[in-house]
Amino acid sequence: MAQRFRRALVWLGLVSPLIFQPLSTAAQTAGDFYKGKTVNIIVGFGPGGGYDLYARLLSRHLGRNIPGTPNVVVQNMDGAGSVRAANYVYAVAPKDGTAIAAVNQNAPMYQLLGGAGAQYDATKLQWLGSMANSNGIVYTWHTSGIRTIEDARAREVPMGAVGTASDSYIFTTMINEVAKTRFKPIAGYAGTGQINIAVERGEVAGRGGISWASVQSSNKSWLDEKKINLLVQIGFQREPELLDVPLVQDVVRTPDGLDIVRVVSLPTALGMAHWVAPGVPAERIEALRTAYAATMRDPQFVQEAARLSMQLRPQTGAQVTGLFRAVNDTPKAVLEKTAKVLGW
Repeated sequence: MAQRFRRALVWLGLVSPLIFQPLSTAAQTAGDFYKGKTVNIIVGFGPGGGYDLYARLLSRHLGRNIPGTPNVVVQNMDGAGSVRAANYVYAVAPKDGTAIAAVNQNAPMYQLLGGAGAQYDATKLQWLGSMANSNGIVYTWHTSGIRTIEDARAREVPMGAVGTASDSYIFTTMINEVAKTRFKPIAGYAGTGQINIAVERGEVAGRGGISWASVQSSNKSWLDEKKINLLVQIGFQREPELLDVPLVQDVVRTPDGLDIVRVVSLPTALGMAHWVAPGVPAERIEALRTAYAATMRDPQFVQEAARLSMQLRPQTGAQVTGLFRAVNDTPKAVLEKTAKVLGW
């Protein structure tokens, strides 16, 4: 009787026959695929920085939550503020769910603003989720003589930077425009590790872009020993620990500055987000998103993050997708103006 009822519903077109398949079919399919495979997390910067540290933490726990328990490894592919890595995952890497991008949070904005060299379509990225998001920070070394934004208005301040698509270039360039500072981003460093060495040696006065979460995880000794001056933060509201550090909105000196600040601040809400390219089968996207969310709740993962003093503010793939749409829905005139300021 039940079988005849099901056949009748399907015949009438009221119910898809897929409804009567086992609910675990997609998971079983993904499990069969991932068994014995290696998943590569492609980091768009060199070793030692925030993106690298978060990706390595994720790699140590994600695999056991993916059906088939594949091996998960990290590959560093620095270049052009991680545009090289984004291009690789999007256009070159296998489209089978074994390549995950861990690239600059500005990558979507960079492409939307017409950034040179971007060979990916930000609207087609398939987001798995985000481990953490926090405000961007502009800091200087304690011996630089630059302790406040006012000091940075008084004289030129050389700042370590990666490429024109990186926070280290974007933040200082934007702040120069809206707050009339004199930061001079010096691009060409491979990543956080090289910039840190340059800062300590006095080659540059500081860095124009790094997340507060990264500072806490990779430069905690600098904070403990008060070796850096936190000049300004980029985000929509102040970090709880940084209530005395101004937001860029607080130091704007131009009439249209707030519009530009809002555009540049949006990626800080994306944070340490991860995505795969279009073309990855839907069942594997679902398996990866489910595994990602499960990892964020995994006690072993949470405990290791706490031990390493790594901030966690997890977001699902759906939440990150919604945040990206906010960037994509920004009025065209504002996007064009921001692109002009950044020289893209």
